Amino acid sequence: MRSLRVLLVEDNPDHAELAGRALLREAHVNEVVRVESGQDCLERLANDCKFDLILLDYSLPGIDGLLTLGEINKNGYDMPVIMVTGHGNEAVAAEAIKIGAYDYVVKSGNYLAALPAVVMKTLENHRIKKEHAQLRENIEQNYLDTLEVLISVIEAKDSYSRGHSERVSKYALAIAKEMKLSSGETERIRAAGLLHDIGKIAIDIAILLKNGPLTDEERKVVQTHCECGVKILKPATFLGRILPIVHQHHERFDGKGYPQGLKGDEIDPGARIVAVADSFEAMTSARSYRSAMPFEEAVDEIRRHAGTQFDPEVVEAFLPAVKKIE
Repeated sequence: MRSLRVLLVEDNPDHAELAGRALLREAHVNEVVRVESGQDCLERLANDCKFDLILLDYSLPGIDGLLTLGEINKNGYDMPVIMVTGHGNEAVAAEAIKIGAYDYVVKSGNYLAALPAVVMKTLENHRIKKEHAQLRENIEQNYLDTLEVLISVIEAKDSYSRGHSERVSKYALAIAKEMKLSSGETERIRAAGLLHDIGKIAIDIAILLKNGPLTDEERKVVQTHCECGVKILKPATFLGRILPIVHQHHERFDGKGYPQGLKGDEIDPGARIVAVADSFEAMTSARSYRSAMPFEEAVDEIRRHAGTQFDPEVVEAFLPAVKKIE
């Protein structure tokens, strides 16, 4: 069995000594490191976060156990926490579980006898949770890889659109960073850029590869790819956050887009970004029936449609962002 380290946060030296002995003797723990306060705990973790478990007393000098637990969670330390409370503090224990503790023990007459079993159960639960998280991550990544392969297959059939989704994602990511969006929102936009045209899988390939402008009827068929994309991605619940972007990336800021005719702030912010990235990439890429528009001319075209087709704030961020890429 591998070496186990426990961080014991306890200001009472007698309680700490007894708890440490119980863990070393009965819970297969190899090392118990004791600190006396919540602040000491946070400082220790900042310099040494290689612990397998934290045993955290509620009644501490300075910041109490609940506040300390909140800070531990905020910093993203990947280790389970067991809250230790006094008798009659069951409400504190319940609150600790609510904000992220794995379990709790109450300081009663026989709590030291029960402590090793609680620690072992917590370590096992944490191991299972990590395994499940890794499995889910692998499944999600495999699903994304499959979708990207399907997009590549469609784009590979048309030399003019090959790599389109990847370039749209690149431009959209640059705009999001220029707008200083959160890391979560930036990642949502990047992923949506890659998958925004997934609905074209459901469109007749003869229409997609037509050598020339589309008829009005053919254009209506192609426009269904936004809704088709949502139907394809919806079963994958982990992709739920990108569905509004996939659905709305052809909406216009003035309300004259499709499929819903949304306008202004009714349109998802990420969709407004992908709309600019998608249009710019399309303009600067050659098609069978037209040549690629020069870079500066395409930039001017995006600028000219700010406030009508595009969100002016997105266009303002797009101008410096795209020049950094090029």
